[in-house]
Amino acid sequence: MHRPRPWIAAFLVLAAACGGSAETDSDRAAPPVLAALPAVSDDTAAETSATSARRATTAAPSPTTTTRPPKNPITIGFAGDTSFTHGLDQRDPLGDVADLLTNPDFTAVNLETTIGEPGAGNPLDKTYIFRSPPQTVDLLTAAGVDAVSLANNHTLDFRRDGLLRTIDLLARGDLGFFGAGSDAGAAYAAHVAQVGDWSIAFAGFTHIECGWVAEDLTRWPESAWACPGFEDRTVEAVSAAEQAADYTVVMVHWGIEKDHCPQPYQHELAARWVAAGADLIVGSHPHVLQGLEQIEDVWIIHSTGNFAFPSARGVSARSAFFTATIDEQSTTLDVTPVQIVDGRPRAMGSDAAAELLVDLSSWSFGWRIDEAGVHPQPGRSACG
Repeated sequence: MHRPRPWIAAFLVLAAACGGSAETDSDRAAPPVLAALPAVSDDTAAETSATSARRATTAAPSPTTTTRPPKNPITIGFAGDTSFTHGLDQRDPLGDVADLLTNPDFTAVNLETTIGEPGAGNPLDKTYIFRSPPQTVDLLTAAGVDAVSLANNHTLDFRRDGLLRTIDLLARGDLGFFGAGSDAGAAYAAHVAQVGDWSIAFAGFTHIECGWVAEDLTRWPESAWACPGFEDRTVEAVSAAEQAADYTVVMVHWGIEKDHCPQPYQHELAARWVAAGADLIVGSHPHVLQGLEQIEDVWIIHSTGNFAFPSARGVSARSAFFTATIDEQSTTLDVTPVQIVDGRPRAMGSDAAAELLVDLSSWSFGWRIDEAGVHPQPGRSACG
């Protein structure tokens, strides 16, 4: 949306076949090569930020002559790491934030877990593996979640079979998903949803657990990687999404756990995706909030932190729900502070919320966020 584009009503087909027999890593064929796509622009630049029940708005592009009727504004909500393990599914995990999740026209979260019954897939040999019960899908949809990103370091906790069971349950529950699939083509394909007058493409990528594919780029084709060796494929995927929808959202798993500051590669990848056509970039993985940045007229939320997450404690229990209001001139962000108690998110008290906004300002790039709104903030961010 941030540069002239054809207003296409086409949809990407999400090829996510859920059948097939189990196979070993060495048996898998290399993932299919994506079709050649139009050249990507090299334009990029940077600047930032957003707010809590206050609004920050991108600069409007120059008006263009058109004969089509104007599109009505829509809202899309975003939340961070969500997992109903350790019995959280039995404690009405989203009951205190159902209004928050249903207020937007469309809501997406990062699903930091597989979904399935005991025995669905063989566990990987790693410190933390997550599997939430099948009722997770109903809990999400009943609370107002419309789609989930599977692009994270827990999607393959129970290997291919565990992922395919997750996808099967999501599809049966009519819950959109993206960022992983039965093969690389499905993993990198965007999920396109019709939201009001707009077609919205959601692409998901992960830069976490790059060691899994460092020596063999074909080892885990079921995940949409953004690691070294995969950057060009992510750019191609964003470009394809941009051509298939009115507005393109990238949800990405990146950064360092418990670190409020983004890594240099986060800025670099974001700039490449903006050049390829991304209209909004939403990050996760650090389990804490990171600041906001603006590249050209595109907002980057570097980390949405935790949301419904059993292990959230201390700083990782201070989080937020983000709402993007989209019209034909701009994208506006709202930030609602959230406190996580025993894994369950709820509204944060006013004093704590004000303190959180001060911290979010310090981690952001070029903006100050307070009770009066969002203001330019000259000088360096606490993150450099």
